[in-house]
Amino acid sequence: MLAVYIVSVLFFLVLFVLITSIEFTLDAEARHKEKESLLKGNFGIRWLFFSRTVSVEKPEKKESGDRSEKGKKCERKEESEIEKGKAIEREKEEEIEKREVEKRKVEKKKVEGIEKEKEEKMWTEKRGGREQKVEEIEKQKEEKIKKGKGRGREKKVEGIEKEKVKTKESKKFWKKEYSYILRAFRCLREPLFRLFSNTLNALKIKHLDADFTFGLPDPADTGMLCGFAHSLVGVLHGRCRHCRVYINPVFLDPVLDFQGNTKISIKIYSLVFSFLKFILNRNTLSFTYSIIKEWLSGKLKVNSKTL
Repeated sequence: MLAVYIVSVLFFLVLFVLITSIEFTLDAEARHKEKESLLKGNFGIRWLFFSRTVSVEKPEKKESGDRSEKGKKCERKEESEIEKGKAIEREKEEEIEKREVEKRKVEKKKVEGIEKEKEEKMWTEKRGGREQKVEEIEKQKEEKIKKGKGRGREKKVEGIEKEKVKTKESKKFWKKEYSYILRAFRCLREPLFRLFSNTLNALKIKHLDADFTFGLPDPADTGMLCGFAHSLVGVLHGRCRHCRVYINPVFLDPVLDFQGNTKISIKIYSLVFSFLKFILNRNTLSFTYSIIKEWLSGKLKVNSKTL
């Protein structure tokens, strides 16, 4: 008897949770013109004893054309300070350039002295009969240079081959990913569309009040957007009883002004049933089965290679 009582209580609890609905509320205000912008909004979620609201607010910005005298004086001071700083930086740059020129002169003198010393050594070696040794040393240096060049070429060839291997592996990886995406799109196209349409049909708009004023730089674009908005409003009027939407197009200036609030609810059982239909569809089941099969076959191949 106790087990039957517990099962019945759980069953009724599940039914109660499925029958309940989640409510979404939105209250937003947006404005954008040449010299001012405003954005405010409150988004709320409510389900049984749980409620949460998120607010977004961006302060209004206005650019005033008339400036006070104090502001102008401060700007002048800032400009003078900036000019002084620039002059100081120029002086520093000139000093640095002078130092660099002096360093270059000293380095040139050092190089000239080293070259003179080398020439004197060469003359002494020639006079002392050391020309053969100099030639041997030069030959050894040339051989070392040739060996270094050969090694460098070998390293370059190895690097090119490694890059080719990496590009081939990346191409194979992206081919596999692309094939998976194509298969998923072909198999899950219809179930996803049904899931989306079922969730939209499950939404119930209890209240909608909106005032939308807009204008784009091109009047033709404003007219196209106005037609699309009117068609969308017609669909909303068919699904919402308490729906008031006002659309005011402006064809001369680019303007955006929106004020509105809405309340939407959705039952949990409708979401659960739509997801169950999506999961138990033949296309989704076949796609998941093929993925699991490929994953298991890959694991078995890896295990056999390790053994």
